Amino acid sequence: MSLNIPAEKEFGLAEKEIPTRQERVLTTVRDRSVQVLTWVTLCGVIFVGTGWIMDGAAYVPGLLLELGVSLMLLVPLALLGLMLEKRLRKTEEHIRDATARLDALSAVTRERLIEHRRQRADLYQDAERNPTQALLRELLQDAIAVGAVAREGPRVRIAGTTLRLRLRMPAPDQNTLEAIVEEAGGGARKHLSWPEDESAEGFAERLAEILRTDHLYPGDQAYDPSDLLLRFVELLHTAVEARTGESEHDLGTVLEIPNTQWVVSREGLYCLDRHYHIPVARLTGFTDWPTYMAGQEWADRTRFGEAYHLARSLLK
Repeated sequence: MSLNIPAEKEFGLAEKEIPTRQERVLTTVRDRSVQVLTWVTLCGVIFVGTGWIMDGAAYVPGLLLELGVSLMLLVPLALLGLMLEKRLRKTEEHIRDATARLDALSAVTRERLIEHRRQRADLYQDAERNPTQALLRELLQDAIAVGAVAREGPRVRIAGTTLRLRLRMPAPDQNTLEAIVEEAGGGARKHLSWPEDESAEGFAERLAEILRTDHLYPGDQAYDPSDLLLRFVELLHTAVEARTGESEHDLGTVLEIPNTQWVVSREGLYCLDRHYHIPVARLTGFTDWPTYMAGQEWADRTRFGEAYHLARSLLK
């Protein structure tokens, strides 16, 4: 694809007007370095004239020798100066051209980024209306690609139970989603696959049957399959916005969002309300965090306790 490079004037790179000959002469005369060189040259002429008067014709051979040596040194230096000046001009032209191209590329990149974000927002809206397997797989793949969620897949709580549902990307040549029913601490209980041609309702019914078999089904009133998948979509959306800078706070590589105030990530605990991060090393090295956070007016004690114990189980 060829890029339409804007003219230099559009980027403020147009060349200045060429000064007249008289202006150049006046500028040169005003230059102090030129004045110094002029005075030095005049002094040299005076010294040469004085030597001529004092020595007469005997002074001429030495003078000619010195002039010849000076010319031998001056001409190569002058040529070298001209070559350097020419190269500097070419370099300046290349810099101006490169700057214009970079500005044009930056504009194209911004447009592509805006378009990509718009397409991503449309996907999330579609998934919120109808969380199909294909949409969830695409959103999960995008979230993993930008480092917003863990590669083993994030997870959400199954309402009415202490169990979690983790969705994991399949092998590159497969179109299924791997679903894992886990204990809160991370131990896997059941594995099931979600093929692309199966509806969200069909997958939710199979999941409910597994819970019934293990006597873990919370009941029809508590078990809401649409809410379960919508919370998964919300988790992905929150994680991606944080990773791409669309939201105010970074949340690391998200594993789970146990409540409305805290996020469990690979890097530790993150607060959703403000910029507050407890790294893994401090989370596992200091065991009295609940007491400490109880003294923070902004922190909800119950929510922190839930996220804290969950993080210690998952990040141990």
